[in-house]
Amino acid sequence: MKKIILTVVLSALFIAPVFASEAGDMEILGKIGYTLDTDVKIYTESKDDYGSTDKGIVLGADFCFYINSQVAMGFGANNIFESKADYGMSDKYAFTNIYLSIRPKMDLDSDILDSFYFIAQAGYGFFRLDYDKNGIDEHFSTDNGPYWAVGVGVEIMYSFFLELMHSFNYGSVTVDGDRYDMKYSALLINVGYKFKFKP
Repeated sequence: MKKIILTVVLSALFIAPVFASEAGDMEILGKIGYTLDTDVKIYTESKDDYGSTDKGIVLGADFCFYINSQVAMGFGANNIFESKADYGMSDKYAFTNIYLSIRPKMDLDSDILDSFYFIAQAGYGFFRLDYDKNGIDEHFSTDNGPYWAVGVGVEIMYSFFLELMHSFNYGSVTVDGDRYDMKYSALLINVGYKFKFKP
């Protein structure tokens, strides 16, 4: 999968670049991602349970506004598609997140790599769980919770980008009246294309 992503990014280098960012510029970033590693933690009264899920696909989009040539702020949304737990049950986790973001960047002296940047996102996540009742007639519900993520990225020929992110979702599961808090984290890689608009 990593080789495929690298091939797609490098093949994009033949596309002519757009102009460099300036204060007031706006961008729409379309992203597709893949979870490299996940971790699920369930907090119970007696002990904390740990597990992970299968790798999965993430789709997202951001809108950004440059407050100066080096810092973009904006908002976005992503969807972490359903992936199956590996802890002996067939539970399936999925999240849809909305967030605010900030993206400071540093220009690079390269004809291919335009800039290196940091990413911070904070918002709210909608938690979906396909709960494996394992033949037991249990009643369950989920509650949503905060979302945040940090990461780094590189812009390639001004139009393409590659990102490495670490994201965190919080929520809870209630089974037959008993509530359990949950934390889901994912290490993921994004590739994408940005559409730039100049005032």
